[in-house]
Order: sequence, then C-alpha cells, then structure tokens
Amino acid sequence: MFSSKSKIKLKVDLERATNSTSPLPIPVLRPRRENRGAPRKGVWCVCGVYSQAGAVREGIILDVSSSGARIRFRNRGTLPPIVKIKASRIGSTRFARVVWQTACDAGLEFVATGSKRRG
Repeated sequence: MFSSKSKIKLKVDLERATNSTSPLPIPVLRPRRENRGAPRKGVWCVCGVYSQAGAVREGIILDVSSSGARIRFRNRGTLPPIVKIKASRIGSTRFARVVWQTACDAGLEFVATGSKRRG
C-alpha cells in the first residue's frame, strides 16, 4: 500500500513530531456538534419537487427528519425559495423552504402549508 519512499517519509515525520520541542499543541480533531433540531433518518426515495410556476424536477431524498430533508438531483439547477415535495413511497407531500443548495444537492426545511407564498 505504501511505497518505500512514503514509509521513510512517514518515519522521519513521526520522529520529528516525537522529538519536537515546539510549545504548540498538536491539534485534536473532534466531531462537530449536531446543530439539527430533529434526528435524521437515511432513506432512498424518489420524489418530485414542484415549483410554484409548475416546473417539476425529479430527485432522490437521501435523508429526512421531522423538520426537513436533503435531496439529490441528477442535473444541476437552481430551486426557487419555496417548493412542494411529493414522495409517494413514504407518503409525504410537504411544502419546504430551500435552506442551502450545491450543484446537485439541496437542504430543505419543511414549512406549514399556510406559509406558502401567494403570487
């Protein structure tokens, strides 16, 4: 797995770290604190994401909680601020607000039906 050069470099780096008299502590990586309000459940469910203008995008719900969902799309595209999600496999039709979006993924926060913008 390692070449002989990388083994030697690793050994030199370990010796250097062991014999270091630097006053700086070695950083310790700790897991990030979970900021979500509800625990997520991993699912793999095809869904339709509908805009108010009537456009439809097919996506896959990767995980879902009582407060939101993460959806992956096949193609790049930008979602409007408010969308409707229909997932027949899990029996869910909800309105959601787009919280974040990357090229193919989006994080959605479920909103009450009365919060839907009229326009």
